[in-house]
Amino acid sequence: MRFQRQIVIASVVAATLLFGNLVGGSSTRQGFSESYPPVLCPDTFLGESRAISLPSTQTGIRELAQKSIVFKPARTLRLIKGGTPLIVDAKNMTAPVWQTKSGTWGGATICSSPQTSQWFIGGAADVTSRGRLVVVNSGLSEAIVDLKIWSQDGARPDKVLTLKANSSTNIRLDALDPGSAQLAIHVSPRSGRVNAFMIDERGRGLRALGGDIVNFVDQPYKTLVIPAIPQLNRSGKPLGHTLRILAPGDIDAQISVELISTKGRFIPVGLDSRVIKAGVVTQIALNPKLVPSKFALKITADRPILASTYSATFAQEKSDFLWSTSVLPMVEYSLAVSGLAPEFVFSGDNIAIALTVVYTNKKSKDFTIRGEGISTFQVPANVRSVIFNKVSEATYGGALVSTQSGYGFFPLTPGSTLTRALLPTANIRVLNP
Repeated sequence: MRFQRQIVIASVVAATLLFGNLVGGSSTRQGFSESYPPVLCPDTFLGESRAISLPSTQTGIRELAQKSIVFKPARTLRLIKGGTPLIVDAKNMTAPVWQTKSGTWGGATICSSPQTSQWFIGGAADVTSRGRLVVVNSGLSEAIVDLKIWSQDGARPDKVLTLKANSSTNIRLDALDPGSAQLAIHVSPRSGRVNAFMIDERGRGLRALGGDIVNFVDQPYKTLVIPAIPQLNRSGKPLGHTLRILAPGDIDAQISVELISTKGRFIPVGLDSRVIKAGVVTQIALNPKLVPSKFALKITADRPILASTYSATFAQEKSDFLWSTSVLPMVEYSLAVSGLAPEFVFSGDNIAIALTVVYTNKKSKDFTIRGEGISTFQVPANVRSVIFNKVSEATYGGALVSTQSGYGFFPLTPGSTLTRALLPTANIRVLNP
């Protein structure tokens, strides 16, 4: 009996040790770090000014060219500061930019986190071009960036840029493909933390023809929605629009375009089952007979395509032009709008949006927007932020801004999304194998 008891005890101990080793060898503990990457805002040239709407006076900012990577509080809700590209730690709030040039033109965009693919469907490189492509590397290592260019003559020679760490470069559009009146550019970095911005400014001699910031899209799609296009009249006559399309593949695309307005939907003449030649930037004149209002375009194709709309505008006795780009379906997010007062334009089959506006006195008010096809919402002038609490499926949104300097558009999409990084875990077997 005594030996039998010892054998039982030894068996229990051995089984316990074996089970512990098996469990310890198969179980792992993983931790994650979640954060919103800082966003980058475009630079300014001589004569230009830049105003950034910020979520808080304590929002961290730093200039790209500075050696220090420490963020300093902005101490304002509307940062008016020109110069080099600006890095903003906006966290979960999107910061839009309103950029102007001495009363000549105005344009809008959002400060965005580094991108892996950016398509710009806009701009010109002919004799009227004064625009530029801004490419920024906000990383701490060298960046290599590929530029692919298309025009009305087809694909143009590719270009490769090399940027030092924490630096930027400005390339004149008329240097990318001299003489081209219709541009489409794809910016794709091989390495680095890269952002790109396109400024389309035009003039003839001493006469300014206006300008705008062309917002980017991430990739081609078979279904595109351009949600916010202003229909303006001057001296009783409607100002025209031009639809620019690129099918970047090797096979022609067949498209259909539906115009959506408050008066209903229709397909403009000649835009049903129209064939777009592959690899060639195509422009189509749009002259809808509409009262002054806002309208949207829904474009469907059998091949992935890219598109944008050029619109002649007239704001406060000044001629300008506007590029309205396609956008992704909206999601719930927050947007800073201090000093901006944009007009939101939503497009979708069944629009249902619940949003909260936060005023400068920190009071808030809830709104619900419903509609079919297209709906608008004018943000009051004394609002500091807008929170989109609920957004219906397949709803697209864009914002229009009108000031003495001109007209601007920016997409209603987050500038930065939450990222997750795996945290390293301690493992005693590294020290005691």
